[in-house]
Amino acid sequence: MGILTDYFAAPDDARAAVAAHTGPSAPDPLTAQPGFATVERTGIDPFVVLGSLASLLTGRPYREVTADARHGSLVASVGDEGPWVVSVTDTLVGALAGSTPAALEQVAVRWSATEELAGSDPAALAQALHRLAALCVRADDAGHQVYCWTSL
Repeated sequence: MGILTDYFAAPDDARAAVAAHTGPSAPDPLTAQPGFATVERTGIDPFVVLGSLASLLTGRPYREVTADARHGSLVASVGDEGPWVVSVTDTLVGALAGSTPAALEQVAVRWSATEELAGSDPAALAQALHRLAALCVRADDAGHQVYCWTSL
């Protein structure tokens, strides 16, 4: 069984933390507000694999990318096997939001050649990147941040 990953946009860490209990696309049971804009079941781990993506997109070294305080930072946790909500860096959100479709296609090819994604289909990765980029554009336009809901 693999790790489940949904990426979503929320106004802040406090609101994003609610998703740890309900899932990001479910309405908030306390406020009845609708769920967050979500890209479901990406299969993209928010730690190593997303760090590799950020390094490729920004040209920054992997160590620098993962040293960012918001890279995979725990926002909320329900238990030892999750679900958890972790943050995505503003730098990566900006890079995805500002990328052209052609640039995303090129990055997907390079990304598929990384150790973590060896053997992955670049076209499938590009499709996931297009979905994530669209979410990042929405988040950026709304002044929101991006998070990953993840569970075993």
